[in-house]
Amino acid sequence: MVETFRPTTLEEALEIRAAHRAVPFAGGTDLMVRLRRGPGVLPGFEQPVLFLDRCAELANLSADDRALEIGSMVTLAALAANPLVPRPLAEVALSMAGPGIRSVATVGGNVCNASPAADLMPFLCAHNARARLISKTARRTLPVEELVTGPGTTVVEPDELLAALIVPAWSPAVSFWRKAGTRRANALTKVSLFACADTDGVTVHRARISLGAVAPTVLRLREVERLLEGTAVVDLAGIAARAAEACAAAVRPIDDQRSTADYRRRVACDLVGHFISAVLSGRRA
Repeated sequence: MVETFRPTTLEEALEIRAAHRAVPFAGGTDLMVRLRRGPGVLPGFEQPVLFLDRCAELANLSADDRALEIGSMVTLAALAANPLVPRPLAEVALSMAGPGIRSVATVGGNVCNASPAADLMPFLCAHNARARLISKTARRTLPVEELVTGPGTTVVEPDELLAALIVPAWSPAVSFWRKAGTRRANALTKVSLFACADTDGVTVHRARISLGAVAPTVLRLREVERLLEGTAVVDLAGIAARAAEACAAAVRPIDDQRSTADYRRRVACDLVGHFISAVLSGRRA
């Protein structure tokens, strides 16, 4: 039998995590799939399980003029519906899974599952979001980009929990989210892109571009960002081809059951080119 814990406070949860190295269980929508062992067989938990659904401190969502703070147990449905959440992030959440899954799947679970295809990660990385990790004796904050180190792996220590994600306040003039899958909903992402920029209609002043499912972790295209910043909007069409080349050189996709590396590379480059030559230039979305 697997030992389980269901604390009602964050302090209690951290004590259990430290004492038992229990596996954090948020919504379980990714974890249960990863640990399944077949029909009629219990999931393959090899450690005690720490259910976090009663820890109200982890489900807070707040904002001020500096940042949006999202508790790790905020569900995707709550993220999409809260008026404090910027519309581009709400649209990302609404594009994930279906209503039933969104009602239980959590922000922290999507991040800590550490899938290269995690849909929240491109937005978070493009906005330089930070992750707050806490244990019974310490807390630390680090860039979300540094939290995930590879497929299924993070820097979260055995006694730590992801408490919150902090997204710096920024409302880009242009935001663009696209993902490719076998269908529009309830499908795992083959390739995704979140891109945003500040522009006054004449010059691009700040640009951020992140790709999902094309490398072991979500990929920021910093070379493309540098190409764009300071560029006149009328010159963007000429930059698009160079940006696509930089994208092709940066991505490291794989072949798997969902797609091929060649398809992922071509779609990623096409999405980057479309953002620059069409969306950012203001011609069409």
